[in-house]
Formats: sequence, C-alpha cells, structure tokens
Amino acid sequence: MTGLKQLQERFQAGILAGDEAILDDVQDSAREQRSVLFGVYRNAYVARLAEILGNDYTQLHTYLGDEGFAKLARAYIATHPSDRRNARWFGRHLPAFAKETAPFATHPEIAELAALEKALDDAFDGPDATPLAIGDLAAISPDDWPRLTFQPHPTAIRLTFTTNAAEIWSALKDGTSPPAPARWPEPQALIVWRQDDMARFRPLAAEEAIMWDEAVHGVRFGVLCEMLATFAGEADAALRAATYLKTWIDSGMLTGCESQQPLGDAQSGAPSFGAGNRASVRPVSQ
Repeated sequence: MTGLKQLQERFQAGILAGDEAILDDVQDSAREQRSVLFGVYRNAYVARLAEILGNDYTQLHTYLGDEGFAKLARAYIATHPSDRRNARWFGRHLPAFAKETAPFATHPEIAELAALEKALDDAFDGPDATPLAIGDLAAISPDDWPRLTFQPHPTAIRLTFTTNAAEIWSALKDGTSPPAPARWPEPQALIVWRQDDMARFRPLAAEEAIMWDEAVHGVRFGVLCEMLATFAGEADAALRAATYLKTWIDSGMLTGCESQQPLGDAQSGAPSFGAGNRASVRPVSQ
C-alpha cells in the first residue's frame, strides 16, 4: 500500500511535472477515466497560478491581452513551477524569463513592463524607514559637507530600460491607449521607491543617475560634486548636486547621512576619491 507521504509526493509530481505515475492510485469513475479526473486538478492548479501572475502583472496582462498573457503564463509556469508557500513570490522570475525566452524576448518592452511592475510591488512591500528631512541637515557644519555620505531608502530600486516601457505602463495605468513600443537611442534610468505608503517611479536624467548610483555606494558629497563637474562643467556643479540632493530628500528617497574621513587623510593629508573610512561618524537621522 502506498503511504500518505509517498502518495502526496506522487500527486505533487503529477501536478507540477506532469508525471503520470499518480494515475496508478486514481480510479476511474462511472462517468470519466482517471486521466480526465486528474486533469481537472492539474488544469485548476495551472489556472490558479496564471491568475496569480495576472494579479501581480496587471498592466502587462492588459498590454498583451488575455490570449497573449495566457501564452506567457503557461510558458512561465512550465519553466518555473511554484516553489514557495507564499504565492507573493511565485512570479518573481517573470521579468528575467520574458527577457530570455522566445518569442517574448524579441519584444523587450514585455520584460521591462514586467520589471517595472515587480519593482513597484517590491517597493510597496519593502521595509519601513524614516526618511531624511531637510531639517536634519541644518546641524551639519559646512566643513563636514564634502565628507557626507547618504543612505538610500531600503525600498529604492534602480532600473535601466532600453524601451519606452515606462510610458506604456503609465498610459495603461491611466486607461489610455499606450504608445507603440520603441527603443531609446540611449538607455533610460529609472528609480522606484515608496513614499507615503505609495510605490512610485520616475526617470532620472543621465547626470542625476550617475550621482545616485555613486551616492548609494557611499561616495562622499565632495567627490560627487567633482564627478558632476567632470560630467557637465564646473560652473554650477555644486548647485546641481545640491538640487538633486534636495529632490531626493523631498521625495523621501534617503534615510540618513553621515560624515566620513577620507582614506589617507589622518596620516598624510593626501586626497582620496573613494568612499573613505568611517572615522567620526555622525548619524543625522535615525
């Protein structure tokens, strides 16, 4: 006699992998054969997973239509059967799957639409943190500003798109006709984060994206200003850097800052262009 644990494992293999061994433990009914009866369970399971994907990727579903999204869902489910008890994480591989798998890979806006929807969901579900406020900077000595480093909000996610997927998503969200898919001449930088219990995103200009990418890795404010001076001229580099910084703070994209002593300063006074040591750390916001 087949034990309960073994029976459960064979049933799961039949549902997830199409293993027909479980049919040995299923009896025909008076009206249907066992293969048809078990197929009801299998089809219902796949339909439920497809429904989960549709709920997680609502705008992608709208963009592809029922038939196109069903094709994507079936292919994804066959490649990535559920491996978590929490259905929240079932569709986590969909952006990468759409990017790498034909025929979806020939339409890169599909993967990028999925990536944006996943990032928005991840930002919404991300950990809480108190945003840095403009008032927190008032206590900082002018001498400390070149040594400041900044901490991003834990929900902040950087994306880089090659298509107008963000514009397509926004149109779909607004219930208007989306623009035709198009590729950008240069990659588009996007930032996704949560503010006031709402997941948000916006594009970043090339200069702001460079500053953000370095700032979140602990590069000091003085070095960031030097980078902007190299990127687009020295005349108002510090002002441009301060403007980007204020935008991040006003948007709740930062959670704190601290002063760091550059590497080598304590011994030789030599300039350093790295993130530096945390000598004399001053948390400004908790």
